[in-house]
Amino acid sequence: MNLDSLLLRFFVFVYFCAFSFSLYSQQSNPGVEKNLENLARQSAGQGYSEEFIDLIEMIYGKGFLSQGGGEGVEHMLKDIPLENRSLLDIGSGLGGPALFLAEHYFLDITGLEPQEWLWKRAMQTLGEKEKLKGSLRFVLMDHPHNLSQFADEAFDIVMSKESLLHLPLECKKPFFAEIYRILKTGGELVIMDWMHSTPLYSKKTRKIMEMDGVAYHLMMPSHYQALLEESGFSQIARENVSWETACYSQENIDKIEELSSIIQEKYGKDAFEYCRESWGYQRDAFASEELIAGIFQAKKSVRN
Repeated sequence: MNLDSLLLRFFVFVYFCAFSFSLYSQQSNPGVEKNLENLARQSAGQGYSEEFIDLIEMIYGKGFLSQGGGEGVEHMLKDIPLENRSLLDIGSGLGGPALFLAEHYFLDITGLEPQEWLWKRAMQTLGEKEKLKGSLRFVLMDHPHNLSQFADEAFDIVMSKESLLHLPLECKKPFFAEIYRILKTGGELVIMDWMHSTPLYSKKTRKIMEMDGVAYHLMMPSHYQALLEESGFSQIARENVSWETACYSQENIDKIEELSSIIQEKYGKDAFEYCRESWGYQRDAFASEELIAGIFQAKKSVRN
């Protein structure tokens, strides 16, 4: 067994020891629950100023805080039956993905957002829509580290697009247990998330985190797979969409160049240069798979 393999096994062991200790502490010390909530709440809002959000929306499109727009949402859910089902969108942000789905499918959709001002903006956008195929409501999250406001087996589908990467590592395992709880038996989980390819962050990834000032708490693909299995999920599949994400980043760089005069007039030259550099680092990190974009699909097993 080579050194790299030994190191990987060591980091996986340490990672899950930390998870187990976190869960034990949460059960035996009520104060840990409050600490997890504070940690998740702080991370959820880190770096997301209104100016930054407005800039992202200008580049990604109305209502979207992640790349790919409606096309990216369709790709995530391409193998999932949607008609006449209930869906929870965790980290719904400005509401773009949920609104896209409500416009195209007979779905009962709940968008869940931990940041109040983003929730209010999504509500405002929803109020401007005259007609939707499906039903849609946006809900403010009571606790950013759990889903206690929802009953057991409340949804057919739970989705999250590029938002769970902001959830601190200490919170991930109990949060996935909550997702499992609120899914109906036979229900489906669909997540698009960022991961990193080595136990330590690469130089490009650290640069992106430093520039954006946004909280990224990334896992390796093997950790993500194990986390889903330990949470009870079965039929787990992962699609690597890193190259597609790199292509979206390049499209966004082209959009930034196209909007050069508007961005510089509204936000200043430094903001324009930041956009070009930040999205360039992001493109290169995904193209080389220093960062990995993946779509996970999993099911809550039917009881025997």
